Amino acid sequence: MIKNIFITILLLFTFFSSTTFADTSVSTIAQNWFNSYSKKIAIKYSDENEIIFFKWFNDKLNDLLAKKRFNDIQINLINDLIKLSNEYVFNLELKNKEKLSREKIKSINVIQDFKYLSYNPDHIFLENWVWYTYYFTNRFWLKISDNPTINDLKQFNIEKDKTLTHIDENNIWFVKEFKKKKLVSESTIYWISNKYLFLLELKDDLEFIEKDADIIINNLKNESIEISKSKTIEQKIEILYDYVLENIEYPSKYNSDDYENFSWIYTYKNRSWVCEWYTRMLLYMLSFSNVNNTEVLRWDIIDAPDFNKIWHAWIKIWEQYYDPTFDDPIWNTKTKILEEYLYFWLPKDLFYTNRFDFGALPDYLKETDLDFRKNLVSQNIAFLTNKYKNKNYNLLKPYIYKLNNWIDLNKKIDIEDLKKIMWYYEVENLKFTKNWWIVSITWLNYYIIEDNMLKDLLNQLNYELNNFYLFKWKLENWTYEYRLAYDVKLK
Repeated sequence: MIKNIFITILLLFTFFSSTTFADTSVSTIAQNWFNSYSKKIAIKYSDENEIIFFKWFNDKLNDLLAKKRFNDIQINLINDLIKLSNEYVFNLELKNKEKLSREKIKSINVIQDFKYLSYNPDHIFLENWVWYTYYFTNRFWLKISDNPTINDLKQFNIEKDKTLTHIDENNIWFVKEFKKKKLVSESTIYWISNKYLFLLELKDDLEFIEKDADIIINNLKNESIEISKSKTIEQKIEILYDYVLENIEYPSKYNSDDYENFSWIYTYKNRSWVCEWYTRMLLYMLSFSNVNNTEVLRWDIIDAPDFNKIWHAWIKIWEQYYDPTFDDPIWNTKTKILEEYLYFWLPKDLFYTNRFDFGALPDYLKETDLDFRKNLVSQNIAFLTNKYKNKNYNLLKPYIYKLNNWIDLNKKIDIEDLKKIMWYYEVENLKFTKNWWIVSITWLNYYIIEDNMLKDLLNQLNYELNNFYLFKWKLENWTYEYRLAYDVKLK
């Protein structure tokens, strides 16, 4: 089946390269082709497997677009197929989420003619080509098994034209006070990938924001498409990750009561976010750029100073994990480059050496101090070092360095360790002995090093010390300091 699909695509491309269209547009051809093959896939697979297949299908089309050269008509066809596939996946996801509710409501006569019925468990719905949601805080329920009647509704003062009703596996829920709010126009997000997750995150973003978000979302959409067009999936992720870090500054101070600090609508304009909105911005841009199979994850980072008080957010793309906030932290005065990222494209076990998903945190960790938790994280990473020593993950570089130099992986590297790794020289009056000769230093740049800052310096230098000298430098008061020197000129 898969082979036949791509053979057909190539045949279509061949046809397009030598044909002009008088009566039929490319989008119509793409629609007809997609309808035919989606029906065949629907017969062959369950809804869940259809979703997996078409996400994979989209990624293959994106890679095809990036790796081969096509004419404009062919490029339009590929993009149309991606759009159709995205929308098909979204409708399958929506259908699965609403299936239980629709089936149960059919069997409960007392609520079928309610004016406000919510079939979607997250209360996201389309009306006149605009996506809306319901916000509410208080609700009460009656058990489905009790077979509630009209008299039960009267007893609780439930009015059918003023009450929002929704259902789960066991209960009918009634909401007397609720707010209906616009999220975004369908035309703005038609065809995007991860559409349901996009709407779900947007719902949370806009709860306390009154302004229409369409214009800002369209700006972000256009920017995402422009910077990621004609790129592979991997290239898109890298480019968008870089974009988020280059254009967002983590504020050193912010008012936790100010909703503007916790809304990407304002922070996209101000270019300043806290951790949640690094992740959401990346999700939105990935969605507009047709990167599928993303998921926002949240909760505890155990080696963070604010652990157990403030939760954190990160993102999963396929089976790899990313944390844009930790790669652009508050103390970073200069935006990093891709080669320096620690939490980019990591497998789950390595990524989760310092974090837990919601509900998974062991109780004993809540009472421990920061030093204990940092040591625990270090032990977790050390345990995985041999497993991933050939993968070139930046997070592992200090451990690989210690492994290659026979230093205990759980030990904090210090100057004495460095003296065992490098030749070091005692310098007095700008002179030292090298290869049995006394040489003079005419020029150098250097870092003064101490044990408590050595790890950060080595990380900064990417553990590349081949062109460095280690000097034990005698000072005028007969004390010493250690210098890691570069650009050294001798005579």
